[in-house]
Amino acid sequence: MLQPTLPTDSPRALSIMTTATTASSADKTGHAWSIAVNEDNCWEDLILTLDGGGIRGYASLIILQRLMHEVADCERRLQDEHGPVADSTRHTFNEDELLPCHYFDYMYGTSTGGLISVMLARLRMTVPQCLEIYRKVGDDLFGHRRNVLPLATKFHHKPLEKAVQSIVGEYCKHHTKCDGHDWHPWDINSKEDLSAHTSQESSFCSNIPKQQDRICQSICLTATHSGQIDEAYLLRTYDHRYDPDVSPVWVTPYNEGADKLKIWEVTRATSAAPFFFKMLEADFGSRGKIGFKDGGIRENNPSYAAYSEHASLKGEDHEPALLLSIGTGRPDTSHDGFASVWPGPFGKVPLMKKWSEKLAVFKNVLIKYTEGEDRHKMMRTIAKGEHRWYKRLNVDKGLEDMPLDSWEKGQWHNPRTGITKEVPGGKSLSRMEDVTRAYLDRDQAKKDILLEYAPPKIVLQQVAERLVRHRRMREATKRDDLRRWQTHMGQWLTGELKNEDSMIRTDHDPPVAPKTTSRNSTAPAASAEVDNPETPTAAAPMKDIPAIVIRQPSAASKVHQLQDTTNSSTPTAPNESKV
Repeated sequence: MLQPTLPTDSPRALSIMTTATTASSADKTGHAWSIAVNEDNCWEDLILTLDGGGIRGYASLIILQRLMHEVADCERRLQDEHGPVADSTRHTFNEDELLPCHYFDYMYGTSTGGLISVMLARLRMTVPQCLEIYRKVGDDLFGHRRNVLPLATKFHHKPLEKAVQSIVGEYCKHHTKCDGHDWHPWDINSKEDLSAHTSQESSFCSNIPKQQDRICQSICLTATHSGQIDEAYLLRTYDHRYDPDVSPVWVTPYNEGADKLKIWEVTRATSAAPFFFKMLEADFGSRGKIGFKDGGIRENNPSYAAYSEHASLKGEDHEPALLLSIGTGRPDTSHDGFASVWPGPFGKVPLMKKWSEKLAVFKNVLIKYTEGEDRHKMMRTIAKGEHRWYKRLNVDKGLEDMPLDSWEKGQWHNPRTGITKEVPGGKSLSRMEDVTRAYLDRDQAKKDILLEYAPPKIVLQQVAERLVRHRRMREATKRDDLRRWQTHMGQWLTGELKNEDSMIRTDHDPPVAPKTTSRNSTAPAASAEVDNPETPTAAAPMKDIPAIVIRQPSAASKVHQLQDTTNSSTPTAPNESKV
């Protein structure tokens, strides 16, 4: 997984510098960054981080759904204008079937974000599948409260465990019959956890992707009794060691290794929110028992953890190609520990006023618990703005006072059936859908409090552009390291070389939409052919992917078309046009 360090003339701590991405630093519109992909930087890390926030993780998924819509649109546009990637069988792009794990290399999540990262990265699911699961699991978890006493655990944890085990069994891509008890690390030692070993053998298949392979990784943040009040405990799918020759001195030294926990245990560990779910206690043999609580206690926004971890893996002179941070809505900070939380004359009674002030302080703690904006401000400072590799999308209005366990009955429109009716949780789901889409449709940047460099709509388009250009360039140069490409595309998931992995269709999934065909293509998508590393074909001549100006016009962001490096005698594919 380690990549060779690129030379730089001016290294600096806390703000990583590398080629390609620094070329866009002068362009404050973000456009230059969105197209700055080439053969040298196409395998730089693409990172997604997801905040905690209970049921509000549904809003994060709606943001990701819109992102995949933009990705599919960009895929079709680049293919129509410049032809498919040489030696590619991809001709159609259905936004509901695209796998985010084909576009990201690492996914970090806290609490509800951890659950999403596991589904998208470890189980390699689609966003619509995750949305459907949230709607179902939301009712199973929050629709049946176990306790109404103050400071008592409010919900049963068993429904979450059973739900995740069912999800693993249904969407597992390792075996035809899965009991839902797969391990979270890609490669595990059958006797002891990876935290105590640097060499491993898979318990079910020796060819499952290992640390050095470029499979999409899932990292869940949780909290243990470590003595560190501001550092989370990372549950990784890969075995990570801090190399003093690579890791800068300023990185946060999180725990090492990859704990031998099952997928359902990891989701329980990261989402064991105080007063909501019981703490998970795991027995690690010689290490003893360790209790895990919700990672939001330490770092509800995992963006800095991802940044620090990246630097410890790749060194100080490599910045990520992208670090996209997605929140669960800005909270209401009006009750900041000083305001009364009990309205009316009853709140002025001396005894009640004293109790009310203490409760206000406690509620202020909960605000900090779900507030990711402090980390966002830190990351924006480190990255020197959001116009390059660091981006943040977070609903700014409408979710301020929404509880983590909100599940109110009401009207909800089913996107599969087109029917609107009253259902459990319908009011909560509709509210999150409405305010999130309003946020994503906003075409004006807010410069007062949020300091946005561009409105959410433009940010999404730029992120999609960058992701697609990385995927296309990686595919175009796959012959440089065929195993790396195959692993990234899930061709070694079973231990045997297979076709690129795709969406696993279940009875819950909607029918295939007809909108996936390329604008100029009338032929159906061909089935993916297996690239055999033992009998490689001759590398086809590769065209540079030309730079395309995205939707927003900017006089400062003119881009010269890259010259075609293809030999003039090379035949052109049917849908391919030369630049």
